[in-house]
Amino acid sequence: MSDVIHESGVTAADLGTISPEKLKRLLEISTKLSSTLHLNELLLLVMDVATELTDTEVSSILLLDEKTGQLRFAASKGGEVPEDIVVPLDGSIAGWVVRNGRSLILQDVQSDERFYANVDKDLSFQTRSMLAVPLITKDKVIGALEVINKRGDGLYTPQDVALMEALASQSAVAIMNAHLFHQFDLLAEIMHELKTPLMAITAASELLSRPELPKAQHDQVVQMIRREAERLAKMTRDFLDFARLESGRVRLARQPVAVAALVQEVVTLSRSQAEKRGIQIEMVLSPELPDVDSSLLLVGDADRLKQVLLNLVSNAIKYNVENGRITITAEIDTDARQLRLHVADTGPGIAPEDVEHLFERFYRVPGSEKVSEGSGLGLAIANKIAEEHNGRITVTSTVGQGTTFTVHLPLTPAPTET
Repeated sequence: MSDVIHESGVTAADLGTISPEKLKRLLEISTKLSSTLHLNELLLLVMDVATELTDTEVSSILLLDEKTGQLRFAASKGGEVPEDIVVPLDGSIAGWVVRNGRSLILQDVQSDERFYANVDKDLSFQTRSMLAVPLITKDKVIGALEVINKRGDGLYTPQDVALMEALASQSAVAIMNAHLFHQFDLLAEIMHELKTPLMAITAASELLSRPELPKAQHDQVVQMIRREAERLAKMTRDFLDFARLESGRVRLARQPVAVAALVQEVVTLSRSQAEKRGIQIEMVLSPELPDVDSSLLLVGDADRLKQVLLNLVSNAIKYNVENGRITITAEIDTDARQLRLHVADTGPGIAPEDVEHLFERFYRVPGSEKVSEGSGLGLAIANKIAEEHNGRITVTSTVGQGTTFTVHLPLTPAPTET
């Protein structure tokens, strides 16, 4: 086993041998890290600096999921790593670093028994050398920072370790701060959204306490309380759903999905809502749609995918014109191995400046509050579910003509029998 184990902690001797330029860069990044509270921006910044300081090809950050006991790729630089790839704590280099809280240099990764080769296999990548350092904050290891394949097949040095440990120390604190900021920011937004229905219920309760309130108005106030309570319950469900998806606590099923049956079920569930506004729902289904025994499969969570489609169809009904039309199209691109689900409406359309914000949490198109008083999280949840399936949702819209939401989902070849 060709490795060098370096105890966590940067010594004065190590830093003393680092060039002034790199020390200056480390100080510069320290200021940026302490002032960046957006996690994705923060992680990309760490990746850029890690590859720069160590003259390396690829860098990545793996964060520990305490509920599953696995490491998940939070960010990668120089090689795209799907978020659904996980690394076990036992039987991996990153896992060893996290468990022991110590840095590790491996000049020949392939020969090390701790090397988790599945990631290389999944990504068609070859890891040659690696330096991995723990991300430690308040005596707690939250993950690992890796730099992979020194350029020119050079060797990682103790100075590289010193630089990476210093960067990791700053990054761990910054990551925890970003997580806390995100939680408090989300909580503040949730409380703001809950305020309106709670104030309505409070005001209605005050009216009901007045003995002089006429019977007709009494019944109206009771109906308003019931309406606001239902709205509050739905908002609470959406908040919890979004929080679970954001935290990675939702574990999706991974089974073949019968796409045509899923679309037909969504139409059946949505038809009564559409009929109230005289809206027609049409289906255009390709005869080659994936089923549970097709050669190309849509592998995922059927209930969650139904939730995505229901949300899009429900929005198409609410924001459509009276006696309008909704067309649901399901097609496959065999060459790209992709399923596309289009939900097109004949509504008023959405302005370009609003389209780019549609998937932001709590965002509502100006003026839409009169049509629907939801949680403002429906599209954010739908997009997150699509991303959990390694897919995405796109939007095209023309003001005065209508809007089309498209769900893009990857297809997987069916396993061959041996």
